[in-house]
Formats: sequence, structure tokens, C-alpha cells
Amino acid sequence: MENLSPREKGKQMRQTAIIAAAETIFCRGGYEEASMDEIAKKAQFTKRTVYQYFASKEDLYFAVALKGFEGLYSSIKEESKNQRTAYDQLERSCRSYYRFYKENPDIFGLINYWGNIKRRTEDGNKYKTELIRFNNEIFQEVEELLLEGKKDGSIQQEIDAKQTAYSLVFLMTGFFNQMSTTGDNFAEHFSLNQESFSFFTIDLVLKTIKKSKVNAMTRKGTV
Repeated sequence: MENLSPREKGKQMRQTAIIAAAETIFCRGGYEEASMDEIAKKAQFTKRTVYQYFASKEDLYFAVALKGFEGLYSSIKEESKNQRTAYDQLERSCRSYYRFYKENPDIFGLINYWGNIKRRTEDGNKYKTELIRFNNEIFQEVEELLLEGKKDGSIQQEIDAKQTAYSLVFLMTGFFNQMSTTGDNFAEHFSLNQESFSFFTIDLVLKTIKKSKVNAMTRKGTV
């Protein structure tokens, strides 16, 4: 914000405050039940001021969801850095995904609702467009990580990196979304530790793409 004029800084601060208020309201009672009146009251602005920055509740939702996805991405990147192989980085990323979900259950549930809002809104929405772009970049980054793993020998050469990236993101998102809605009851019913079960599932999925040391040695003719 250093290069912004005082007026621009003021606008940015108001916009940030409105997004923060919307996040609180959405997480408190759900997106569907939230109103622009509640959000304006929480932000301590008039509803007219809120509409100067966001054209609709959907517009505000995408802004909040984008913030949530950016927080999730930042958490994953921080925890997965400095790993020895691309596979190790991928495994740590999935475990970080679990921890984000456990530490931020409300915002996790909110950002995973975005597909429902996306289908009901027209293209051209600024934050929707930005969120879709950001989501596509995540898929691209997973694909590049898989390609890196094929180079460093930690991931099977035979996999299709693009399709595998789609599958991994879809599976992990679906799994943790389900955990966020039924995980506590499921774990209690079957006497499971939720973290251990989640990590077991992550390992089960990722083992399908991990390059086996035995297979690698077999190809070299050493066993």
C-alpha cells in the first residue's frame, strides 16, 4: 500500500473491512442465510457503501472465498517447502491441507461451497474470475510438481501428470469436504483417530503414484 494515495488507501481499507465482515457473517450462519444488511452492520458501513465496492452478495462471497483459498495455499506452501523430493513435497502438502481444515473448519466449509455459487452466477464477476484463475493455477502447480517428481525419480514415469493432478485435487478436496461434514461422527462411530485416518487415506492415495524402490531396482537388473 506504500505507493497508494490516501484516497486509494482508504478505499482499500474499507474493502478489506467489508470482506472481513462478510467472512464472519458467512461463517456464522452460512452463505444462504446471510444478508447484505448484516454484513454492512458488521462492517460498520451503510449498505449503500457496501454496494459501492461489491455489486452483490455473490460478489462478496467470491472475494471471501478467494481470501480463504489464498490462506490455504500459503499454509501449504510454507509447510511443504524444503522437502527432499517432489513426492515428499506432495505428501506434506496433503497433510497441511488436513491441518488447515482442522484449524479453520468454518472457512474451509465456506470455500468448498464455491461450486454451488459458481453455477448460479454469470461469468464476468471480478472475484469469480480471479478465483477460477487461482484455482486453475493450483491444478497447474500440482501438475508441475508431478512432472518434477518424474524427473527426480520419486514419482512413477508412467503416470499422466495432468490427469493425475486433476484426480489428486478432486480426491483430496472431496475427502476433506466429507470429513468436514461427517468426520467427527464417522471417527467416533468406528473408534478412529481422525488425524491418523486422514493421513492413512493420504498415504493410500499417494502410494499409487509413488515410484517403488523395488521396481526401480528391478528395472536396473539388480534384483
